[in-house]
Amino acid sequence: MNETNQTPFAGIELSNDVKQAIVNMGYVKATPVQEKTIPVFLTGSDLIVQAPTGTGKTAAFGIPIAQMLNPSGRYAQVLILSPTRELALQTTGVLRKLLQYKRDVRIATLYGGEKIERQFSVLRMRPQVIVATPGRLIDHLQRKTLSLNTVKTVVLDEADRMLDMGFQADLNKILQTVSTERQTVLFSATISKDIMQIAENYQRNAKHITVKQDTLTVKLVKQFYTTVNTGTKKTELMALLNGHENALCLVFVNTKRMADKLCADLQKSNFRSDVLHGDINQQKRERVMNAFRSGRLDVLVATDVAARGIDVLDIDIVVNYDIPMDSESYVHRIGRTGRANRLGTAYTLIYRQEIGKLNTIIRDTKANIQRLSPALGAAV
Repeated sequence: MNETNQTPFAGIELSNDVKQAIVNMGYVKATPVQEKTIPVFLTGSDLIVQAPTGTGKTAAFGIPIAQMLNPSGRYAQVLILSPTRELALQTTGVLRKLLQYKRDVRIATLYGGEKIERQFSVLRMRPQVIVATPGRLIDHLQRKTLSLNTVKTVVLDEADRMLDMGFQADLNKILQTVSTERQTVLFSATISKDIMQIAENYQRNAKHITVKQDTLTVKLVKQFYTTVNTGTKKTELMALLNGHENALCLVFVNTKRMADKLCADLQKSNFRSDVLHGDINQQKRERVMNAFRSGRLDVLVATDVAARGIDVLDIDIVVNYDIPMDSESYVHRIGRTGRANRLGTAYTLIYRQEIGKLNTIIRDTKANIQRLSPALGAAV
């Protein structure tokens, strides 16, 4: 391992192994949420971080965890709670990269949909980091296959979404199980009364960090829209894809039925494509994501729910085949490109009667969405 001092996080005191891992991951510059969160996280303070998806929050907690972890301590030190299997797996992937130079560090990823017996064997290896969905973690606690008594750092990732999914009772049980002598860090896109209640019950003198909408990394995304006529949308999409040869593309639709149909049409036209939506089982989901990350797929068609937690750093373009239902969904979607300070491009295809929806998105997000002429040519 080469010692390095010139990293995107040079102003933050980090060990050489963590610095080298950051360089290997291709980070160019720390995002606002990383700049604000990492130094305070390293002090051991409790934190409430309000940051939308796509701002680099996984590294914002992953880097200090990698720095603070004690590899020689063969016991659970860190607990990260995630609302979904995909986000838990994505978080584990980022942590493995950040911890690549720390020997003897084990991570257990616990989620429903995988045989629990397989997780028993992982837990018997005494992992230092537990990444889990609340329901499956409760299952292990009830079976006494895992103890959280030694955990010193707890991260609640996408806390608002966990509450939306009905995990409040599970979160209370889990947080009451962990030692009170701990650091509790809460990440949430929105701060509701329920979020503040969790903070009041389980945090001490928590410091607040806010990354506002206008500091999103989507500033690195060039944004365009084009109006299409009825029956021509698919042709416009294929023209765009053909104009971005060898690009990694994520296409968003609003329904599972449309996702399946569009993917089938793309495959018939010889595009290397596959689909993700809520009816795709976990085994296939992982197979599709591995193919997309490795470049064996060029196009991934996805619904909003299925795409939550996708963290592929080198997605070149995002296409809103269907205009998003709201402004927040638009930000989530286009935030899948332009990550790790790489430039990205987003296209939105709209029918003429949808221009009002687009204007609402522009107003809410203050985005500069330029109009393209038909066939996705030059900006006009």
